Amino acid sequence: MMADSQRAFLMSVSLHAGAAVVLVLFSLALNRHREDAAKVFELVAGEGDNYAARAAPALGSEAGVKLKVPGTSERREVVPPPVAPATKAAVPANDAIPNFKKRIQYEIVRGDAKAKLQIRREREAEAKRLAEEKKRQALEEAKRAKTEKANQSKTDGEGIAKGVVGGSVENKTGGAGGKALRNDSDDLIGLYDAMFKQRLRAQFEPPPGLSDSLKATLEVRSNADGTLTGARVTGSSGSREFDQAVLEALGRVRMPERPDRRGETIEFVFAMRPRDEG
Repeated sequence: MMADSQRAFLMSVSLHAGAAVVLVLFSLALNRHREDAAKVFELVAGEGDNYAARAAPALGSEAGVKLKVPGTSERREVVPPPVAPATKAAVPANDAIPNFKKRIQYEIVRGDAKAKLQIRREREAEAKRLAEEKKRQALEEAKRAKTEKANQSKTDGEGIAKGVVGGSVENKTGGAGGKALRNDSDDLIGLYDAMFKQRLRAQFEPPPGLSDSLKATLEVRSNADGTLTGARVTGSSGSREFDQAVLEALGRVRMPERPDRRGETIEFVFAMRPRDEG
């Protein structure tokens, strides 16, 4: 009985050992097959049939210099540099500043336009006022001319022989030798002196060949009855002919009675040109 158990044990061990050997051999054969299947063969570059060559032939001439061409390097995938994220344009910290500047410019332009408009309106108003004033003056002048024309025929019948056209019929005495139709001054002495100078100028006969800038200071007695006496030169003009011509003119002047009925010694300047008398 015991012998059968031992025999069975040995047989079991033998079977397991054989199975193990078979498994080991099978694994070795399978690994060899896998190594043969994974191996890759690469042939060298260049034209020809030399598949056993260990290296590709070099480029060049057989008798000349051989050119060394860099071997084919492993191709690498070119990765473009990362694109920087787009940044927003810087915004002024205070956007009110340019707006304020534009506002100021706008106000300046608007103020200038308003000023120009105001000036134009003022000019138009002034032009209108001047036109109305001119029209009013023209109407008054036409009215006055009409009145003077009506009075002219009346003056021709009622005036004096030595009167003037447009003069007043109330004046039956005469004029003073001037050019105005009316005089509103109450200064009789001033008017008397003006007539004296006017008549002296009318009597003066300038000597030929003398300078226009000559002037002399003279003195004369104006008597109450209008006569002139004691004329003399108190400031010579530098020209004896000019001084003498003025004295001779004084001798020919005739004046009416003085308005104040009193005599007076008067001193005056007489010039070759009336505007230089001052």
